[in-house]
Amino acid sequence: MPYADSPTIILGADGFLGRNLLDRWQAEGWPCHAVGRAAGDFTDPAVVDRAFRDAPKAGRIFHVITKQRTGNIQWGIQGELLRDNASIHLNILEAWRHHQPQAKLVSLGSSCTYAEASHPTPEEEFGIGRPHPSVQGYALAKQLLATGCETYGKQYGLHWLHCVLATVYGPHAHTEDTRAHFMAAMIDRAVRTKRSGAMEFEVWGNPHTVRDLLHAHDQIDAVLLADAHFEDRIINVTPNAPVEVGDCATAILRALRWDARIVSPPGSFQGAGYKSLDSARFLAATGWKPKLSVEAGVAQVLAADYGEAIAP
Repeated sequence: MPYADSPTIILGADGFLGRNLLDRWQAEGWPCHAVGRAAGDFTDPAVVDRAFRDAPKAGRIFHVITKQRTGNIQWGIQGELLRDNASIHLNILEAWRHHQPQAKLVSLGSSCTYAEASHPTPEEEFGIGRPHPSVQGYALAKQLLATGCETYGKQYGLHWLHCVLATVYGPHAHTEDTRAHFMAAMIDRAVRTKRSGAMEFEVWGNPHTVRDLLHAHDQIDAVLLADAHFEDRIINVTPNAPVEVGDCATAILRALRWDARIVSPPGSFQGAGYKSLDSARFLAATGWKPKLSVEAGVAQVLAADYGEAIAP
C-alpha cells in the first residue's frame, strides 16, 4: 500500500470525514500528518503556506477541509460560502505546488457540483448546467477545486484525483440543523425523539427525495480504491444504488426498534428532488461494493455516537 511507504497529510483531520480518515490511518498503522483547526484559518494564504512547509514530505495529501452549511441557512450565505471555500482551495493548490509537489492531492468533492438531472450523472456532465440554487456558491467553489487540480496538474506536473462522493454519514458527523446532512440529522432527531417518549418521527422535505448514501467507512474504502486505480481525473465514487429519504427513515426506525409514525412537516427544507451519480467507471475498474446496508450503518452510528447498542 502506498500509504505505508510515506506519510499522508490529512487536511481537516478534526472534521467529520477527516476524523474518519485519521481513525483509518491509525487503525492500519500508516504514517500520517494530521492538520486540523489548530493550524489556523485556511482562508489565510500564510497559514496554509506554513502548514504545508512544516509538514513532512508526503506521498499523499487528502484534502477534506470545507466550510459548509445545510438547510435553509445556506440560501442566505451563498457569497460567503463561495468566497471562503474558493480561498481555501486556491491556497491549498498554491501551497501544494510550492511545498509538496511530489504528493498526489486527493480532494473530496460533492454531488451538488452537478446540475439537477432526472438521471444518474456521469463525469462527462461535470461543469455542464447550473447547480441547485440552494448550494450554488458552495458547488461553484468545489468546481473551482476540481478545475484547479486539473490546471495545476497540467502546468506544474503534479498528480491529483478529485473524488465526487455520495452523501456520507457515520461516526463524528455534524448533527446541528445548520450543518448536518440529511442522514446524520435524521439519526440524531430520531434518537432524541425516541428518548423523549414521543411516537412521531419528523422527516423534513419530501420522503421521495433521492440521494446516493454511504457510511463513512464504506466511502473511505471506496476512495482508497479509487486512489489506487485512477490519477489526474475527476471520478464519481458511489455504489450506483440511490435511495429515497423515506426508505432511510424506515431503516432508522428498524435500527432503533422504534415503532413510530413518520411525519413530514409542511414547509421544511427541500433541496434537489433527485441527485444521483453514475459511477460506472469506478465500479468497472474496482468491482467495489459497500459492506454495510443502511440499517447496519445506522446501527454502527447508534453504537459509536449514542451508546445505543441494540441487539439484532
